[in-house]
Amino acid sequence: MSGSPKFSEAEIAEWKQKILEAHRLRCAEAEARRREEAEEQERQRQLEMSRYQAHARVNLLLSDLSSSWGNFYLQEAVVLQYRCENQLKAIANAELETQLLAISEELVRIELAMREASKRKRWDEAEKKRRKDIERQQFELEELQHRVAQIPEAEALKFDAAGRQLLQCVLQNLQQAIAQGDPVTVRRPLAEATALVQKHVRQITQGQANSQQLQIQANRQLAEHQVILAGLKADPVVMRWQSSAVTELENQIHAAQLAIADAQFAQVMSCLSESKERSESIIEAANTAQIQAERRDYIADSIAQTLQEMGFSITFHQPEHPEHPASAMILGAMNQTGKGISVSVPVAGQVFYDVDGYVKHSVATVDGNTTAICDEAEQVLTEMHTALEDKFGVKMGEVLWQGKDPHRARPHAEQLPSSQRRRTRSL
Repeated sequence: MSGSPKFSEAEIAEWKQKILEAHRLRCAEAEARRREEAEEQERQRQLEMSRYQAHARVNLLLSDLSSSWGNFYLQEAVVLQYRCENQLKAIANAELETQLLAISEELVRIELAMREASKRKRWDEAEKKRRKDIERQQFELEELQHRVAQIPEAEALKFDAAGRQLLQCVLQNLQQAIAQGDPVTVRRPLAEATALVQKHVRQITQGQANSQQLQIQANRQLAEHQVILAGLKADPVVMRWQSSAVTELENQIHAAQLAIADAQFAQVMSCLSESKERSESIIEAANTAQIQAERRDYIADSIAQTLQEMGFSITFHQPEHPEHPASAMILGAMNQTGKGISVSVPVAGQVFYDVDGYVKHSVATVDGNTTAICDEAEQVLTEMHTALEDKFGVKMGEVLWQGKDPHRARPHAEQLPSSQRRRTRSL
């Protein structure tokens, strides 16, 4: 044989061929199932990989958004965050690659929106920075105007009228300078206006402080006088003798309250100072009147007791005018024989008697005239005077009456006795 390749044809029997083909078909089905399983596993691997990548992209977007939160407007940052969080939910629920692809496209749109939002914020800030000087100057002007507006017009005119008028002109000129849009030309008038406003505020604040101090002093004095008034009204002696003066003082205090409300503090302090002196004189006058009334009552009581010891019965003992505290005290006495004596004791001055039932005579004097005498009544009154001085310390003068011989009269009319009792009140 030659050295060339040798060959021949082989054939398989038909029955054997069928066996092989059947075997091949079974193997092919098994192989197909393995391919499908492998494909499905690959698809799931790719799906999970895409899910992981999409999840990582979202987390990166959220991290970038959080770290650069200040580079966005708050409303836009919140919207972007909401969109990213929604994609996290969609990624978790995605079952198909097409769904993840749609999510990826949405993430691209979110990235673009973040860049646009950040760019918009940077642009706005750049624009604000460009206009920073003029806007700051406008703001400072508005602050100055606000400080001036906080001061009531009445207070400004009261404490710094000239400064307020000058300030209005300066602020108006400053506003015109700012309207021209050149920050350089605004700097000097702005500094001048600022200094002028500060001076104006200081002057008004000092004026208000001084006024407030006067108000505190006026209120303190008012409170002191209200205390004094309460004391006077609680004093029965003062209200008995000086009620009208107390009412007048109360009206003055009320007027002082109105004056304080009207910020007339200096006038109030002057008025209240006079009121304090007036209250002292009221107490002094009431004490004087009370002493006189007590002297009157003591003399009247002493006379009544003395007449009773002399056998008289007191028929009445009362003020002549009960509605007036300075009324004279009158009393009447009568003895068993029907002879009576009426007495009027004033708060100051002479004590007057009126006798009834005693015999009166007229006799001739050495000069040829006639004079009235009433020896019995004079004897009774003289006896009463003696008893008053001995027992009560009430020294009465000589008994006088109209028509009595002047040569018998003493050189002075009877005077009310003095008393060592005093009533005082401390303020």
